[in-house]
Amino acid sequence: MLYRNRSQSTTSLSDVDADDDDANRSTFFASPDPVVASPAQWHSRLHLLPSHPHTHARSPASHLPPEILIHILKHLHSPRDLHSTLLVSRAWCECSVELLWHKPSIPDYTTVIKIMRVLARNDQTFTYAQFIRRLNFLSVGPDLTDLVFGRLAQCTRLERITLLNCSSLTDTALARVLPCFKSLVAIDLSGVSEITDRTMLALAANCRKLQGINLFGCKNVTSVGILALADNCHLLRRVKMSNLYQLSDEPVSALSIKSPLLLEIDLNGCRHITDVAVRDLWMHSHYMREMRLSHCVELTDSAFPAPPLAYDPSPSTQPPNNPFPQSSAVKLSQELPSLRLNRPFEHLRMLDLTNCSHITDDAIDGIVACAPKIRNLVLAKCSNLTDHAVESICRLGKHLHYLHLGHATEITDRSVTMLARSCARLRYIDLANCFRLTDMSVFELCSLQKLRRIGLVRVSNITDEAIYALSDRHATLERVHLSYCDQITVLAIHFLLQKLHKLNHLSLTGVTSFRRPELQKFCRPPPPDFNTTQQQAFCVFSGDGVGKLREYLLVLF
Repeated sequence: MLYRNRSQSTTSLSDVDADDDDANRSTFFASPDPVVASPAQWHSRLHLLPSHPHTHARSPASHLPPEILIHILKHLHSPRDLHSTLLVSRAWCECSVELLWHKPSIPDYTTVIKIMRVLARNDQTFTYAQFIRRLNFLSVGPDLTDLVFGRLAQCTRLERITLLNCSSLTDTALARVLPCFKSLVAIDLSGVSEITDRTMLALAANCRKLQGINLFGCKNVTSVGILALADNCHLLRRVKMSNLYQLSDEPVSALSIKSPLLLEIDLNGCRHITDVAVRDLWMHSHYMREMRLSHCVELTDSAFPAPPLAYDPSPSTQPPNNPFPQSSAVKLSQELPSLRLNRPFEHLRMLDLTNCSHITDDAIDGIVACAPKIRNLVLAKCSNLTDHAVESICRLGKHLHYLHLGHATEITDRSVTMLARSCARLRYIDLANCFRLTDMSVFELCSLQKLRRIGLVRVSNITDEAIYALSDRHATLERVHLSYCDQITVLAIHFLLQKLHKLNHLSLTGVTSFRRPELQKFCRPPPPDFNTTQQQAFCVFSGDGVGKLREYLLVLF
C-alpha cells in the first residue's frame, strides 16, 4: 500500500491524562489536513471520454453535489475504502482520488521509487503530482538522493515536507527544488547537515507562506540565512534552530519583531544568544507558547521580565565608589534596564532554561509574574536558584504540570513542601541532585493526586520511609527514579512494587542493596557507550522487567 491511515500525532512525550494537553507535544505540523473543495480534473488526453457511461438507473448518490460528496468521503480514513470509492463511478473517482494522494505513506525506499515512477508516466489518468500536499521521508533518511528528490519539483502544491536525517541531500539540490514549492507551509530539515545559507535564501525568497521550519543540527546555517527568513516570511509561527552554533542576536530579534504570530522558538545550544535577543522575544512575541532557551549560557536575569516592584537603580543612585567600575555586570545593568512588559504573557505554556546557570531567583519571580499559566517549566542545572525561586513558582498553582529542578542544590524541604501544597496538579517533578532534601519532601509530594513521575536521583538523604510513602500514589505513579539513593533497602522496594501496579520504570543504579546478580538479571541491558564501571552499576527496570522483579521479590519475601 502506498497510503496509510491519517492517525493522530505520535510525537507526544507525555503520559498525562487523555483529557489533558501535553505541554511537550510537538505542534510543528499541528494544522489540520488540507480540505479538497472541488473534484479532480482528468488528464487532458482523457477529458473527451463520456462523463456518464451507459447505465440502467442512477442511484440517489449520483445526484450529490461534488462538494457534499467530498465532505463525506474525507471521513473515510482507510486507504482500502477510499480506493473502493474510486471504482464506483467517474464522478466518485474525481472526488476521491485527491483524498487518496494528498499524503502518501512512505514506509521504505521502495515505495519512493514506485511513487516516482507513477509521477514520471506520460499516460497518467490524473496529474497526481498536483494532488500531493504532504510528504514525510522519515523512514527513508540517508537513502534519499539528489536525483530522486529532484523529481519532486513538479509537486508544486506541496504544503508540508519532512526531510528528517536525509543527510545525502546536498545544498545544491535543496536550493534548486525547494523554490518550486510556492505553497510550502512547513518544512523539517533536521539532520540535513549539508545545507547552508544558500538554501535558506532560496527558501525565504520563494516560500512566503512558510509557517514552520525545523533546522536542528544544520550547523552550517548562519545568521544570514535566518535573517532572510525573518525579512521575507512574516507568517512564521514555529522556528526551531537547535544547535545553530553560529546564530547571533540579530536574526532572533528580527523574528520577534517581523513575525508577530510566533508561537514556538527553539534556541537550544545557541551559545552566542544574549539577553538582547531574548528581551525582544518577551517584548514583541505576545502569542508565544513555547520558548526553549536551554544551554544559552550567556543569559542573565536581564533577559527576563523584572520581578514586581523591583528596585531599578538609575545612574545617579549608583554607589559612588564602585571597586569594579569596568566590570561587565555593571555595564550590562546600565545598558539593559529592568524589563517591564505592558501586557502579560498569557499564552506561554512551556519554558526551558536548562543550564542557564547565571539566572537567579529574581528572573524566576519576574517570569512567573508575567507568564502566570506556564505548564512545563525546566530549570535543570540552574544552580543559583534557592527556596525563593520555588516559592515564586508556587504562584503558578494549578497550571503547573511539569517541573524540572535537577541540580538546584540550594533548595530545601521548606520550599518543596510549599510547592506540593500549592501546585496540586503536578504530574512530573525532577529533583535530581537536590541533596538538601529529606524524606519530608517526599512525604509532601505524595499528596499530589496526579503524580505520575518523580525523579529523586542522588537525593541521598531519603530512606525507606520515603519509599513507603510513595506507595500512597498507587493509582497514578508510573516512573520512579531512585538511582544513588543508597539508604534504600530491597524490602522497601518490594513493598513499593506490591502497591504500584502501574509502575513501568524503576531506576536503582548505584544502590548498593541491588548490586546482586539475582536482582540485576531482571534489568534491561546498559547502553553500549557506558564504560565498565558504569555498566556494572547500571540497574534500571522497565516494562516486563518491573513485573518480573515484582514476582521474584514476592517469592523471596
